[in-house]
Amino acid sequence: MDLVARGKDIETARRWRHWIMNFELCCGIKSRYDRDDVIRYLSYLREQGYRQSSINVMLRPVKLLAQIQGWSFPRLAMPKVRESDINRPILSNEEVCLMVRRGKEVLSSRELAYFALSTTYGLRREELSSLSGINGKVTVNTVKGGPVTTHVVPDEIKPYLEGYERTGVRYMSFTFQRIIKKLNIDLPSGNYGWHAIRRALATELLYRDVSLINIVRFMRWSDGNVKGGFGMLVIYGKRNQEEVDRSVFKVHPFLQIWNEGGV
Repeated sequence: MDLVARGKDIETARRWRHWIMNFELCCGIKSRYDRDDVIRYLSYLREQGYRQSSINVMLRPVKLLAQIQGWSFPRLAMPKVRESDINRPILSNEEVCLMVRRGKEVLSSRELAYFALSTTYGLRREELSSLSGINGKVTVNTVKGGPVTTHVVPDEIKPYLEGYERTGVRYMSFTFQRIIKKLNIDLPSGNYGWHAIRRALATELLYRDVSLINIVRFMRWSDGNVKGGFGMLVIYGKRNQEEVDRSVFKVHPFLQIWNEGGV
């Protein structure tokens, strides 16, 4: 309830509740916790094999719990997360194209809708689960500080969107794994998700010399995440989203694959 009151969506609140329940299982249910409890929880997370970047995320709900219960979260000298330690799985252009071709043969109408939308716009799973107005345009409730964005729907994917249904974030994770299993794609680890497609799309657009401003607008990154002088260009370079979309669609790496051979 506290998270929802602060403007977080219900799926985020449920995910944080799950992490707090893990903390309580590790340290017991108390009205106040101390440094020893937090250290015990940290040791548990490390024993479970979590990376430092994941541990940092899982500590955020505990810090909120401390704020709500009125106890001081201890100062801890945490290891700095190096760029090389962050696991960011990415699919190649060839892998995504192969997945689209196979998907048109074996996926359900609902799975095809999710997959077509993901490969077109590079949607995060939270965004993919809560789209609205899917017709000639689709409205994305962008997460991570980005703006609410209404995209043009290209003709190539329109026949595949009838099966779309809004759902929960956790269901979207299960759906991605089910799609991978159906497609019989061999991925090197179990950490792949919808974001691997998002990274693939952003990378391919960069290779195709799409302007950085258009990539930022199309991928729905927030202006605050764009640093330095280029950040000012993004602020000043406001442009009609439909123009951005149609410019990107001309060189989009995956749209023509959806158009091959019809539905």
